[in-house]
Amino acid sequence: MLDGAKALAVPLKFGQHFTVNNTQAKTLEWEAKSPEGTWVKAILRWPELEVLETTGKVHADRLVLLLQKVIELSPVFIEKFQGARVETLLDFNPAFGFGSSSTLIYCLATWAGIDPYKLQQQSFGGSGFDIACADAKGPITYQRFGEQVEIKNVDFSSAIKNHLYFVYLGNKQQTFGSIQKFRENAAYSSSDIQTITSITNELVKTDSIGEFERLLAEHEKLMSRILKTPTVKSSSFSSYDGCVKSLGAWGGDFVLVTSHLPKQVFADQMKELGFPVSFSYHDLVLA
Repeated sequence: MLDGAKALAVPLKFGQHFTVNNTQAKTLEWEAKSPEGTWVKAILRWPELEVLETTGKVHADRLVLLLQKVIELSPVFIEKFQGARVETLLDFNPAFGFGSSSTLIYCLATWAGIDPYKLQQQSFGGSGFDIACADAKGPITYQRFGEQVEIKNVDFSSAIKNHLYFVYLGNKQQTFGSIQKFRENAAYSSSDIQTITSITNELVKTDSIGEFERLLAEHEKLMSRILKTPTVKSSSFSSYDGCVKSLGAWGGDFVLVTSHLPKQVFADQMKELGFPVSFSYHDLVLA
């Protein structure tokens, strides 16, 4: 996607809520919550963005970076308030990699009235597909051409969706580090990009789960060669009969797994393999 390959992406039912209350305190109070409770707090001097208090320096530094970029893209944002208290609430565990950063960028950009894609590119980087998902109402194809993006709504037949599951590997990946590693190690050609685009075009057209699995396996094999990394099936699911497809940054977060088993039977099978967290397509994806 970083260099123009078309991808299939799905927005999730789980998102991030963003609430702002203006104050007179000349500070920006920030509290990020998840189903497990508060996971980071920070108080910044406004508008200098000096960190006065925080429960997590790494998260506070990332927040400062984002806000600095917001101000660069929209200097009048400083005049928007004298002080504010911001509360964010994730519908999911932040360790899942469901888009805590991308939904935050989208919410911040909406608050400031700026382009979320520009904010992402000037802060954490990435292809922007996750920003597109933050605004999507269902599955999409996403393709980036320089600064321009092409987004199209798509749908799958039930014959496909009923056999798709997402399994958590328990190893959250950071976008910036993954992109850096990709740029340093990946080896691919324009022909590879065209092949991936063709696979995506076929994926959204088929109503055969067998063909869907064949295309996923072809994509996985190609990316294994490009990234010089073993497929996740060979490294973690060698005894599993179905198709296993890496998602996002290889080696962490979730994988897409196909199965003809009922949901509970599949979940029990994954637990036996050492993966206790799984979701069906219908559990997770925004229809």
